[in-house]
Amino acid sequence: MSLVEVRQIGHVAVTPTVETLSVNGRPQTKALVTVISNARWKDREGKAREKATAISWTLWGNAAVKAGRYLDVGSKVAIAGTLESRRYPNKEGKEVFGFGFIARSVDYLESRADAEARRNRHATSPGSQAGNAARNASGKSSRSGAAAKGA
Repeated sequence: MSLVEVRQIGHVAVTPTVETLSVNGRPQTKALVTVISNARWKDREGKAREKATAISWTLWGNAAVKAGRYLDVGSKVAIAGTLESRRYPNKEGKEVFGFGFIARSVDYLESRADAEARRNRHATSPGSQAGNAARNASGKSSRSGAAAKGA
């Protein structure tokens, strides 16, 4: 079996989704985190170009719990993991092939002060009050990812 290692540095695109599943009769926490990275360059004519790459990562266990607690839209992270192929039958019984990115490590790249400043900017932007009310009701901590590293 060959292994494809993937590393990405970018910003979280959407609030991570976290769920607890039963795997072999034992509870396992799973999180889905979408990270976007931008590449910038100049083409042959000297015109600035940009390309965004979004990867949806699957995190398991303690990494999933911490992602749900400390990551939100705009958080800067470095994720390393593997690319795995998947094969399964769809509803019609036809075999489907796909790929998944499984995170092995997540580094939180912003300080607590940076995370709080980003959250405050987001909180004062129009239309964000409903999202903040839902976040506060869920009991999610306002600690940043930098704090998670020490925890």
